Amino acid sequence: MYLPAVPDMMRDFALDTSEIQLTMTLWFMGLASMPFIIGLIADRYGRRSILLMGGFIYVISTIVCAMTADFQILLAARFIEGGMVATMMVAGYAAIHESYEHKEAVRILALMGSIVVIAPALGPLLGGIILKFSHWRNIFWLIAIWSMCALMALMKWMPETFPIEARKNTNLKAQFSSYLRVIMNREYMSLMLVLGFIFCGFIVWITSGPLLVIESFHHTAIAFGFIQAIIFLAYIIGSHGVNFLLLKKEVKQVIQIGLHICLFGGIFVFLGSMLFPHTLYVFLTAILIYSFGSALCFAPLNRSIIDSSSEPMGVRVSVFTMFFTGFAALGSGIASLFFNGTLSSLSISICISVILACLVKRYWTR
Repeated sequence: MYLPAVPDMMRDFALDTSEIQLTMTLWFMGLASMPFIIGLIADRYGRRSILLMGGFIYVISTIVCAMTADFQILLAARFIEGGMVATMMVAGYAAIHESYEHKEAVRILALMGSIVVIAPALGPLLGGIILKFSHWRNIFWLIAIWSMCALMALMKWMPETFPIEARKNTNLKAQFSSYLRVIMNREYMSLMLVLGFIFCGFIVWITSGPLLVIESFHHTAIAFGFIQAIIFLAYIIGSHGVNFLLLKKEVKQVIQIGLHICLFGGIFVFLGSMLFPHTLYVFLTAILIYSFGSALCFAPLNRSIIDSSSEPMGVRVSVFTMFFTGFAALGSGIASLFFNGTLSSLSISICISVILACLVKRYWTR
């Protein structure tokens, strides 16, 4: 929701493009740094309590984002925000994997993906509308209120899926050994790299998109919101397409189809930016294709990664979250370093990411 406000924030804090993109990079760094700790705590104290604690701290840090006039404090608050989102990704998704079998879990994850993606789909549009009538700080106030409503809903309805009798006292040595076995699992890590590279390319667009559309091509924040909504609509359609494909094909085949579509989109992104460097809509068409292909990959890869190890669920999901969000931080960092306002600077990063994903899938996975 705050992405359309990035140019306004850049001017208010007197920053350049690489500095303001740190507000996204630090968020992802927070998200990538916390899963290890959260996994330990969630296996000791259960899923529900971790979600409630993380939600409360998230609300407080969002209020700090809305109030601070110091950019360093804003970055620290964004880091904490990202870290607390990790409570949802570890404890929340662990609850899903504990509750469903393989194909059913893929369907549930795809359905969740199509719902979760409403946030980046409609968030920029809503943020653009708020900017039309108000200050960018009010976006963070609205996020804080919205998050408090979600926290209250969790308190009322979130079940505990990890019963007390299944929990063990946290043994750090055994826990480290479990983490090491997951990381040394070739199938787990190869599939994780495939998903990570696809996601990395997607984050390059998410991080640089507002600056490209608003600053380089001089569209309004609301126009960017509409563009982002259309791109994520393609993702939602792809998420629902997973359920359709699973009726006729195996999970591995669905992943392969999604990868081929992503590769086509990535090459299209690159060629479009080279042949039409001043035409935004050819580039956006390619991003639509990439978004659709990503959705076909994400849920099947998610479950396949988790199923490739037999370690405790909290450990598997923690490692997954660390690497997944680490790739998000990598994508955001690449955008901060290499995006210079042109289509080509974006397209090269996206194209390389999807090619790496396909090479790993082709030559390293069993």
